[in-house]
Amino acid sequence: MKRYTATYPWQVLKKERKKKQGRIIFDTMDYVAESGYFPPRAIEIAQKIPSWRTEQDVQSLCNFLQVLDCYRNYSEPLQLLLAKVIRFERFGRRRVIIKKGMKSNSFYFIYLGRVAVTEDEDGSSAFLDPQPMLLHKGDCFGEMGLLSSSVRRATVVCMEETEFLVVDQEDFLANKLDQEVKKDAQHRFDFFRRMSLLHSWSDEKLWKLVTLGKVEKFLYGQLISKDIVESSSVMFVCRGSCEVLRLLDLGASPFYYKWIWQHLELIDDRALKTNLKELFPVKRFKEFRIKSYPVQDFSSLKLLRLEKAWEQQGTSFSRKINTLENSLPKMLGPKIKSRQPQLLECPMINTKHGDIPKEASVGAYIKIHTVEEGEIIGLHQILLPDNQQDLRPLILVSMGVELITVRKEKFCELIDSKVTEKLSRFKIGYLSDDDMCQKFLMENSWDVFRKDFLRLLLKPRRGPPPPSVRNKKNEIYNPKSLTLDLCSFNKETNPTYPIFMAPQKNLPPLRVVQTITAPRYKIQELLPRYKNAGVLV
Repeated sequence: MKRYTATYPWQVLKKERKKKQGRIIFDTMDYVAESGYFPPRAIEIAQKIPSWRTEQDVQSLCNFLQVLDCYRNYSEPLQLLLAKVIRFERFGRRRVIIKKGMKSNSFYFIYLGRVAVTEDEDGSSAFLDPQPMLLHKGDCFGEMGLLSSSVRRATVVCMEETEFLVVDQEDFLANKLDQEVKKDAQHRFDFFRRMSLLHSWSDEKLWKLVTLGKVEKFLYGQLISKDIVESSSVMFVCRGSCEVLRLLDLGASPFYYKWIWQHLELIDDRALKTNLKELFPVKRFKEFRIKSYPVQDFSSLKLLRLEKAWEQQGTSFSRKINTLENSLPKMLGPKIKSRQPQLLECPMINTKHGDIPKEASVGAYIKIHTVEEGEIIGLHQILLPDNQQDLRPLILVSMGVELITVRKEKFCELIDSKVTEKLSRFKIGYLSDDDMCQKFLMENSWDVFRKDFLRLLLKPRRGPPPPSVRNKKNEIYNPKSLTLDLCSFNKETNPTYPIFMAPQKNLPPLRVVQTITAPRYKIQELLPRYKNAGVLV
């Protein structure tokens, strides 16, 4: 007897959905190529005559070219037009691409290799100069030569085997790419005209600034500049925003040094004054008052005062009070049984403020400024003398931004007296490193307190325990990677999570953290009213 299994419609839809999810809708061999080289499928499309390329060919070639930063900076309509007319070329070392004093009718994108820009005609000086001006993959050159008939002002020569994607002037004009380029140029001109700093400039000078500028687009979280202080460009934010960060070495601040030992005294059996070089009386009194309340017991002092008062009045008091030093109220440490003092044994390093644990020598990225649309980067110290400039390295990170970059020396050539007067009032004062360290420690203490307080007020969830998840050996990120745990200094354990190190100029790499977990007393111990989680008395 045959058995038939009923098949429901939702089961059929589920099977079809699985088939669609597992089906590849493109040929993976189109993207196979030697490391760094232009894929064969893309070369095949680029070798076709523009009129023979289908919409699918143009879209595929546009996808291939997304790896080039300079290509992505163009608008989407212009990207498709460029993909329709672009062709592929490969040249060897020492090949001159553009010769100074000659007319060039092509526009070049660099897909692989490097080229040098020189002032001589044959480009030989590039191979003698120890630091030639180089252009790499993702850069482009020759764009303005397509819009004007002027001769080239520099020579471009290949430093190695180089692959180019070339746009010829005939195809450029035939497909009306010049109109799209002029629209982008007009957009930049309107942006500069709206800036109050450049109101006094003529249209001719603004158009010169437009030709000197280069549009660059950066994704969210992308690094724009490792150090804007040493950057050779002036950056105008025409869309989006970006953040100025400072890699702060916490161990170099006296506030961090004191903060560390104020928390490590809960682990270390030594008194706080043995670790700190100095302790002001006001601070010592505040620490005593905070740590003494509410666990501190002053009943013996009160009874001692009552005994003296009764003796003056002739009243007898039979109870004997021990006033020895060891009977006086002690600090919070011995009062709390849940945390026993123990000797801190870990490697130390010497700082200018004293010794701190080696693992506590960390840094943090601090946001000190947000640059919004219409603002300028790189001009706040342009008129200051060298001895008054803030030379601390500052990092620029994109929050999704479109910039117009101009060489600083070229921009300075255009500055007139009115702009100089405005720039003299254009000053941005960033916080000092010690102020930033204090701010970081205050925010860190608040975050720790907030988490502890929420755990106290919120009732724990009652349910089956979550399944244990084993940490992968090759994982990229772990929450513990950016957390410094001061409580683990005495534990001889090797971390199973990656440690992020940030490079420093002329200094060894520094571990980067976002938060610091320090030893601390429980709120239930300091405030006996809060005994049970979820109950606020």
